[in-house]
Amino acid sequence: MGGRSARACWREQQVRLMCRIHGYFGREFDGSLLGAARDAQLSGGPDHQHHVTGDDWGLGCNRLAIQDPDSGFQPFTNADRSAHLVFNGEIYNFRAIRNELARHGVHVDGDSDGSILLPYYELHGDRFVDRLEGMFAIALVDLRFGPRLKLWCDSLAIKSVYYAVTDGGVAFASELRGLAALLQRPLNVDTFAVDDYLNWQCLHGATSLYDGVSALLPGEYLVCDGKTVVEQRPQELGAPDDDYTPSRLRALLSGEVARMTLQDAPIAVQLSGGLDSSILATLLSECRDDVTGFHVTHQGSHSSDELVFARAAAAHARIPLQVVEVRQAELPDMIPAMVTALGAPNATPHALSAFMLFREISHSRLRVCFVGDGADEQFGGYRRYSTALAAGDDDWQSRYLDRLSLVPHAEYRQLYTPEYRDLIDSGVSSRQRSLERLSRRATSRLEQILTHDRLHKLPSLNLRKLDHLSMAHAVEGRVPYCQPGVTRFARHTADALKVDGSRRKQILWDAGEGLVPAEVQGRHKQPFTFPVSAFMTPPTKLWDFVVDVLSRPRLCSSGFLDKAAVRNLIAEHTSGRDHSRLLWGLMVLELSLP
Repeated sequence: MGGRSARACWREQQVRLMCRIHGYFGREFDGSLLGAARDAQLSGGPDHQHHVTGDDWGLGCNRLAIQDPDSGFQPFTNADRSAHLVFNGEIYNFRAIRNELARHGVHVDGDSDGSILLPYYELHGDRFVDRLEGMFAIALVDLRFGPRLKLWCDSLAIKSVYYAVTDGGVAFASELRGLAALLQRPLNVDTFAVDDYLNWQCLHGATSLYDGVSALLPGEYLVCDGKTVVEQRPQELGAPDDDYTPSRLRALLSGEVARMTLQDAPIAVQLSGGLDSSILATLLSECRDDVTGFHVTHQGSHSSDELVFARAAAAHARIPLQVVEVRQAELPDMIPAMVTALGAPNATPHALSAFMLFREISHSRLRVCFVGDGADEQFGGYRRYSTALAAGDDDWQSRYLDRLSLVPHAEYRQLYTPEYRDLIDSGVSSRQRSLERLSRRATSRLEQILTHDRLHKLPSLNLRKLDHLSMAHAVEGRVPYCQPGVTRFARHTADALKVDGSRRKQILWDAGEGLVPAEVQGRHKQPFTFPVSAFMTPPTKLWDFVVDVLSRPRLCSSGFLDKAAVRNLIAEHTSGRDHSRLLWGLMVLELSLP
């Protein structure tokens, strides 16, 4: 697309935002409610808030200013006010795009990444998003050729955007609380959400806890011009290539980290003491001298404690390390706050560790934190990959999906009331849909599994949690291993360099040679964790809190779960059978209900 405004000097409307967006398109919505949506998402954009409205549409934003806080004011509006845009995220190739725009006669003031988006849309049309490198949710109202709303999210849905399609149009927001404020009606629990949650440990993909509310999937875009269409942008498949070597991966990661650290503000890195975060810590220290590592420990002595490895990694990277301790006495207050921040329920206990980590980073007045999410899904880091590849029978897919569930499929179904079980069986269950996704053909069984985890498990369970927990404390979580260039590289990497028998993620181990200390090089994979079994031993504070939450569960009174089955779980755990993970997950779901 070209036109007069694509060659005009770019003008920014003087309003600020980067991190939480909301809006509507259609006659039934009340523009005065943009203020309520703004307030519901204030923690993710504390620096400045503003909105713009027109006939039957409105766009709003809450800004967390990181890159060039004196420019990049939102909403962005073009010269003749025929197009308006709000944006949540980071565009790491924005300076290259700004240079491209200059070659077309378009001048963009300031050094904000969001400032290039609307002129770039005017230059390339809808295809502009395919040229963006970073993480983003973008909303645009284009009044030319008939008014329409367009929504996009990045290729892994690192930045969440929820929406509801109504008879009269569409409302959207970065958080469910913001969306609820725009809809002016109670949000009812989706009947099938409980089944999806127990299958995935979260609400998967486009689903949400609420009936009629969806989330954009990785690489999806939505267009509403009276009718609403949601489509998937093409995904590059890739094929194994011998030119994809450890040295090339190291250079790629080094380049990604370098261009993700261009802002002046100091930087935090979540340092678990494992391979992925240790590599990031050293690469960051090569770019900056204002990097601080943060590590979470848990009160008491636990076999999962990684502090010795985190200290070794910090010393190797020559950065200071701050240690955050999760204490038993804090849990009854912290868990409800974590659930509120999540918005959508997430059953992983280490979500609480992440919540506490970002709280401490925020208290240290840092606004950017690098995390190692995505490395395992890109390069085959989990033990379950080796197990699935070694399986010689046709039932490996069901066993694999059981590893992703809160508990195995047969076990969580026993919690359902007979009526709810019959309802699930009368349609297509969450597990049946998971089996269909995992069965999709790929170049190999390993790529079949990794594609499933990349597009489904990683965005739904990990990245959505990262987005909400970090932004609840006004911290931007950055994920170098999830950048488009790294995904392309991973898709082209030979299987044997990812998983070969019991050797996993070998290409990343080789790429990280010299970047991690000897103590880390020799250790086995351990996920970021929370010792829920130890903390939930009766009669601890956590145990008392969980029993109190589940003593009169709405999950039972609403007909989802059998009350006797829940009581039996509690009794068995009291007598010594460990149900801590399942009880934690049920507690989070119960607290998440409206």
